[in-house]
Amino acid sequence: MHLGYVTPNSWGLDTPQLVIDLAVRAEALGVHSLWVSHHVLHRGFVGERLGERPYHDPLVMLASFATATHRARLGTSVLVVPYLHPMPTAKTLATLDHLSGGRIDVGVGVGNLRVEHDPIAQVPFEQRGTYGNEFLAVMRLLWSAKSATFAGRHFAFEDVEAHPGPYRPGGLPLLVGGGGRAARARAARHGDGWHGIGLEPDDVPAHVDALREAFAAEGRAFDGLPFQLRLHIPVEDLDVDAWRSRRDRYAAAGVTELVLAPQSGDPELHRRWLDALIPELTR
Repeated sequence: MHLGYVTPNSWGLDTPQLVIDLAVRAEALGVHSLWVSHHVLHRGFVGERLGERPYHDPLVMLASFATATHRARLGTSVLVVPYLHPMPTAKTLATLDHLSGGRIDVGVGVGNLRVEHDPIAQVPFEQRGTYGNEFLAVMRLLWSAKSATFAGRHFAFEDVEAHPGPYRPGGLPLLVGGGGRAARARAARHGDGWHGIGLEPDDVPAHVDALREAFAAEGRAFDGLPFQLRLHIPVEDLDVDAWRSRRDRYAAAGVTELVLAPQSGDPELHRRWLDALIPELTR
């Protein structure tokens, strides 16, 4: 099982460089992947947590990681696609993929924070699922590096191309977030794996089985694809033995990558957490 680290771009650190420094440190200590979070407006829990402190843009941060790191996978956990348009987003992600040497993983979701969605999203809240489905289909077409045509509810175009395509043939990995039936169907139709949040080890097998069923309904097999799980954890939890046990339980349950998000805006606490746990958990 791989181990990922959610960098605190969403925690109000004074400068983006502080986030970059933590990403570099985490890679040096052995993490398999580095992740960024996505919100745009200081509304709901984001505003309550940050006040006027900054929430640094995820794709700008990934561009910085791409040049500051060399090995770790770089991912979004997750892009809220109703806030975006698929054409410029596909271009940005493909460019990032080239900048990083093919290290980008695209975690995507449709969001559930209505107080942020309503003033920014491209569609009404109730249409975010259909918008998300078409968004992913359009990005796939644009990454094909050939002329594409699409006719849907939200997007329609003929004979368009976008270059560069992804760094490697086949497109960037799309990892679909969300725990409900619609999200599983979206993953099965458009995704290359699943990127969830907050499950306990005992809950994992049922979710794996549900994904197997959803993929089978699309004529695809889920076994062998990523089952990633993001956990929000106390930055003060430095019990190495307890974490080894917890890691092993998740691995036995079927998690392929544990993506850990220490809950703190203090870079020194992040450094202490990384130094204490990452070398031990990645051996």
